Amino acid sequence: MKKNVDTLKEPQKDKISTVDSLDLPLNLIEEDPNQPRTEFDPITLQELADTIRLRGVKTPISVHPNLNKDGHFIINHGARRYRASILAGKKSIPAFIDSDYTQSDQLIENLQRDNLTPREIADFIGRQVSKGLKSVEVAKEIGKSEGFVSQHLTLLNLPDPIAKLFNSGEIRDVMIINDLVRAYRQDQSRLTKWLHNPDQEITRSSIKLFREFIKNKDTHYPEVDDITHEEITAVSASPIPTTKCHSPLVTMVKLIDEFYLIIKKENNVLDKTLTLLSKEEKNQLTFVLNKLVTFGKTIKGD
Repeated sequence: MKKNVDTLKEPQKDKISTVDSLDLPLNLIEEDPNQPRTEFDPITLQELADTIRLRGVKTPISVHPNLNKDGHFIINHGARRYRASILAGKKSIPAFIDSDYTQSDQLIENLQRDNLTPREIADFIGRQVSKGLKSVEVAKEIGKSEGFVSQHLTLLNLPDPIAKLFNSGEIRDVMIINDLVRAYRQDQSRLTKWLHNPDQEITRSSIKLFREFIKNKDTHYPEVDDITHEEITAVSASPIPTTKCHSPLVTMVKLIDEFYLIIKKENNVLDKTLTLLSKEEKNQLTFVLNKLVTFGKTIKGD
């Protein structure tokens, strides 16, 4: 049942039912300055305003009394509907009054609707931690894992090259950002150079490959000239061992030899398969090989 705000008398303020919605004048409502959500897409907001202009607000917003302004209210959730109603030229909006509503409730509501950006989530978690709460306490408060909280806290203190990618919106995936931070700690100079490569596709897989490449690059190997012909011949003649190879050259020889044996053994199958591949699939294979070469050139040397 919908009520008008004028029907609510002063003595009933503390007994307002949250079951019934009422029409609240928009000029008596304010947004919460500490709400988790701070970004609103202007295009989708205008689309919502157009819908509201035609059909009105079908789902009431939630508000609580503004203790600093008698007769005024602060939004718990529904800021988009509130803003869109103003754009639509509405004078009032259906609302529920819920005085028992916290900022954590706001975050949970938006998380469930998938309405928050990683930055908004990180800012909220940061504010909670600054109040003295531990990560595990914040996680319990918002119903998320401690890892979720930790990953978003990382967003508040990013190295410059990673911060630029995140702040520009080029990379919004929290897992990828955290992977980049770990790679940055592993080798700042090389990662920065890697990120500046315009042809580099940044994914969790490519970052994992980058970290493995750096790890292997920093491992001491004997000089190529110290590897004898007999060693290479012995390696080629022996089966692939389960232990790590002695050098990049030996690894390459083993790999090529293994490819050769497979091709020789499965020649008919491979020949038929290659014939059946479409032009697009062949191009994809070529692209992968070129990508490996480009990756190697990027990391090759300082």
